Amino acid sequence: MEFHLIDFIEHTLNIVVLFLLLRTFLYQPVRKFMRDREAKFAQEREQIDESRTEADTLKAQYELSMKNAKLEAEKLAEAKLRSAEHEAEDLRKKAKQDAQLLLTDAMAQAATERDGMLTELKSHTAELAVDIAEKILERSQAGGSPTRDRQFLRQGRLTAEIACFSAVSAD
Repeated sequence: MEFHLIDFIEHTLNIVVLFLLLRTFLYQPVRKFMRDREAKFAQEREQIDESRTEADTLKAQYELSMKNAKLEAEKLAEAKLRSAEHEAEDLRKKAKQDAQLLLTDAMAQAATERDGMLTELKSHTAELAVDIAEKILERSQAGGSPTRDRQFLRQGRLTAEIACFSAVSAD
């Protein structure tokens, strides 16, 4: 094997040309593709980080609004409870006043009825007294005995007392 300089230069030129061709057509596009891919991944990571930050912000806002809504609901429930308690107290007071009014009316009606019954009792007692007196006078005129008249008077008084007692106890 002989060494020929021309062959060496030719092979060297072929290698250099092959290197330049490979670099131009293969290495540069692959390198550009890799840089683009890295840039795309970096951009996607950036978007993911931004989305995560936005999601964290939205989550914090959601938690804050839920906390505020819960506090508002508690305040509303407390206000409704106080309102219901006041309303119940007002109803109790009104019922107590109504009951007191009914009781007062009933007492007044009972007093009126009692007065009417006492008046009626007095008139009956007076009628009984008049009847007894009439009967005593009739007996006296017919010739009755004073002992018998006293017994009749006692019986009439006893009847009047029983009528008074039963009228008072009926009240």
